[in-house]
Amino acid sequence: MASPKFKPIGSNSSGVTPEPDQKFDVFYKDLKETEKRDAVLTPKQQIDRLLRPGASYANLNPYEVLQVDPRTPFEDVKKKFRR
Repeated sequence: MASPKFKPIGSNSSGVTPEPDQKFDVFYKDLKETEKRDAVLTPKQQIDRLLRPGASYANLNPYEVLQVDPRTPFEDVKKKFRR
């Protein structure tokens, strides 16, 4: 008697699952593009960016608010915060 073939959880019908790293890379690329776009904003524009409707979720992440990479050394984050 042949045993039934089970697909791993999360697999699609083609048997090819997107790798989590690919999804993260797409997200991270989009984040970096947004950072570049926002890097030229004036202080007034930065405040408007943080207070715009729908921005409250992004403001929960301190790295997003400061526009720094989560792997940034703490001293560099401190400098960015004090600016």
